[in-house]
Amino acid sequence: MSLAIIIITVLVVLAVIGQVYTRRVVQTDNLELSQGMVEAMLGVVGTLFSLLLGLLVANAIESYHEIKVQVSEEANSLANIYRLSEGLESVDRLKIRETCRVYNRKVITDEWPKMANMEMSQDCWDLYGKIWSDCVLLKPETEQASNIQSSLLDSAKNLGETRRARSITCKAKLSPILWAAIFFGSIITIVFTYFFTSKIGRLHTLLTVLIAISLGLNIWLLAAYSLPFSSELKIQPEIFEILEQQVFKTH
Repeated sequence: MSLAIIIITVLVVLAVIGQVYTRRVVQTDNLELSQGMVEAMLGVVGTLFSLLLGLLVANAIESYHEIKVQVSEEANSLANIYRLSEGLESVDRLKIRETCRVYNRKVITDEWPKMANMEMSQDCWDLYGKIWSDCVLLKPETEQASNIQSSLLDSAKNLGETRRARSITCKAKLSPILWAAIFFGSIITIVFTYFFTSKIGRLHTLLTVLIAISLGLNIWLLAAYSLPFSSELKIQPEIFEILEQQVFKTH
């Protein structure tokens, strides 16, 4: 079942149960006398919590798109290394290109599934190290070969930087303290809605449900975008698959 459905269902069920219970234990006359105070306090609490949740979601979405760009840059760096090796001697060219192919395939078939469990592939780290070593240990004998090696090293450096960024993001998660704050903030916001009075009970229930759904959607968005490689919105290795189909064909 979708995590979004689970979160929203739990919040809606708890909200409705809480509202029904409140109606049974608190008299309507008492609620009417406290409407002004409830409205003022909900305005403060609701505004503070909505700002907190909104900023967290916006930051998570921004970080998600940034790491997506980093993944594309990693793949582009790998493709650049592959293309630049065309100017090398046959032995060096074949060695570097084969390592690039294996790295790309391992990222797709081995590393990406592991990232769903917040892990990285050691084989891919070893292959990256081999790419770097192969580029560093080249012995250019002409100015052209020296320029090619310089470009290869720049691409290998960028490959490593973007790979490390992916590794850090893969293992990162929100603090339990932050999740606790979000949980209690959501509960407090929903509880405040119980103390409004309405002559149309069903309308009151509907509005409470809509607030619970809105909170649930935002919490799900935060959870999904905070885990870009293991959530329902996880980034796919599409760019590496494109490289395999369109770039890594020539020898």
